[in-house]
Amino acid sequence: MSVEPGAGGALTVAVPDELVQALAERIAELVADRVERRPEVESPWLDFEAALAYLVFSRDRLYKLTAARAIPFRKKRGGHALLFHRDELDRWLEAEYESTGCAA
Repeated sequence: MSVEPGAGGALTVAVPDELVQALAERIAELVADRVERRPEVESPWLDFEAALAYLVFSRDRLYKLTAARAIPFRKKRGGHALLFHRDELDRWLEAEYESTGCAA
């Protein structure tokens, strides 16, 4: 590496190609690590287990609500798995549970 004065007092720095390559590789590693650690966009769709956790309901309660078709859910044609949409569950909760007026 060499430093030479340029026109108007500016400095010119000559950097070896090996150093530039090493820096580029290290930056690429750091970017890849950061991308991998980035949280994935959460799907609005919940399976039965995720809906249990989201609603904080017992398995029995959620099963009874879906059997009675008293809560919004989707079922794949010919399938058994159920899906719940967060927004639909939020609207259902708002309709089913009366506000106490204490919310900020």
